[in-house]
Amino acid sequence: MALYPSTLFHFTSKSNLYAILENTFKISYARERILGGARTKEFAVPMVSFSDLRLSELKDNIGTYGKFGIGMTKDWAIKSRLNPVIYASRNSFFTENLMTGIDILFQLVDASDDVSGSYQIAYNNIIDTFRYIKNYKGDLIRPSKQDVPDYVFANEREWRYVPSISEEFLHFIPIEKIGTSQQKSRYNRKIEHLRLEFKPDDIKYLIVERDNDINPLISHLRQTKDKFLHETVDRLSSRILTYEQIEKDI
Repeated sequence: MALYPSTLFHFTSKSNLYAILENTFKISYARERILGGARTKEFAVPMVSFSDLRLSELKDNIGTYGKFGIGMTKDWAIKSRLNPVIYASRNSFFTENLMTGIDILFQLVDASDDVSGSYQIAYNNIIDTFRYIKNYKGDLIRPSKQDVPDYVFANEREWRYVPSISEEFLHFIPIEKIGTSQQKSRYNRKIEHLRLEFKPDDIKYLIVERDNDINPLISHLRQTKDKFLHETVDRLSSRILTYEQIEKDI
């Protein structure tokens, strides 16, 4: 048996799952906080996140971000240019040196008289690494939920889709500019045209909270006629799992 599964899961709310099935994945800014030695960097990055977990491992992770989910093939993830997150220990030389090095590089680029912009392009490509880094362990902070101290983020085995750096939108936002839900909504509206596309055959599993959520989900699939053919709905109907089933039986 391979160490890693062939499916990536994305967990969310019921309404968001329905929206994903109808309009594919919507890109949104997520707040990130990276600690390295005595340094802390906080910012927001546009992304969609997934977990590289087996069905048998979901019971320890499902519910953290929602009790509804969608499982996508890893072949789709690779073709769509997703990448695994790099987990960094706060007190490691790697994390501290990376954060220090990028700060020094920024000072050099800022002080340079390079009119071609090549230094800035190189800096952007290097700092892009930050969009794929997460602390191995830290405080889990979610809106309207109690904080979880010393949460082991590495247990999620996260993969991310992060759109390529573009002048059309900000690929990094300082945390002070996106500290409230209103600020976050304002920036998300600027990227609402961005989508992470998929085809129905790229879906391996659908997850709902309870048994009585199954039929409404099947009805929703049937109503989205331009995306889901009758045969596809039949296939996906046999691949619907419930939160209760995963928690008790898998």
